[in-house]
Amino acid sequence: MNLPTRITAARIAMIPFIIASFCLEEIFPEANWLFIVTGALFFIASMTDFVDGYIARKFKMVTTLGKFLDPIADKVLVVAGLAFGIADTARVEIPYLMLVVTIVIIAREFAISLFRQIAASKNVILAAGKSGKYKTTFTMMALNAFLFIPCNRFEGDGAYIASRVFWWMFIISLAIAVVLTIYSAVEYVLKNKQVFKDSKTNVEVIEEEDVEFPDEKIIDALEWCKDNNSVEILGMQQALGISYARAFRIRVWLEIMDFVRIENNQRVFSITDEDLEKVKKRKEEYYAKLGKK
Repeated sequence: MNLPTRITAARIAMIPFIIASFCLEEIFPEANWLFIVTGALFFIASMTDFVDGYIARKFKMVTTLGKFLDPIADKVLVVAGLAFGIADTARVEIPYLMLVVTIVIIAREFAISLFRQIAASKNVILAAGKSGKYKTTFTMMALNAFLFIPCNRFEGDGAYIASRVFWWMFIISLAIAVVLTIYSAVEYVLKNKQVFKDSKTNVEVIEEEDVEFPDEKIIDALEWCKDNNSVEILGMQQALGISYARAFRIRVWLEIMDFVRIENNQRVFSITDEDLEKVKKRKEEYYAKLGKK
């Protein structure tokens, strides 16, 4: 399990605690600070969604397990947030709003999932639009703002103003999210309307860009680390004749790729000859596509 997948798994593990914290708000209304715990946990979980996706794409660490867990984590987190809104109508202030929004969002997910299944049966590779990502972003913004609306449980004009600010952030973000939810679904279907053709369609698969190596001297760095059993940044910088920034970037890449482990509270470099040869081959292919030697 690589780093992005671990982050995704951590997000899934956080969801029961978020739900428990929200339930405790209702059970113990006198503990007016509990909403901060719920909101903080939800915010951290929301941020991990962007972090694991960025690392997976940046360093070509997309795995089958990650592809399976990531959408599950996202959808369960969103459904939990929507359920909170249905449960606490007083916080929403607009009757049936969250019920309608929840139906729209879940219906969209069912429709797109079915559409993808039909496409897969016809060997069609679907082209996704950016509107889907924006939809997720605004949905998360709305749910995060919703959880902090109870600021008015504290005394003072500042707490009341903060509560109203969060409420308006929630309403505006939610409205944008609903519009993008509908728009992204229509865009997705229209962009891939060949799925509805009766004959099977062979669509050329456009791969994501290959592994983005942090530096052209990555192979030299791997060999130096292996020979010296070290990942010391200054030593790497001096040996390779590169800047500290370049050496630091290589070091981060090594850790993300799991070539560094901790032994006796020290970082130890570890790579097999087979893995080293694989990296060399992938690096040559990568730079060949870029027109470099």
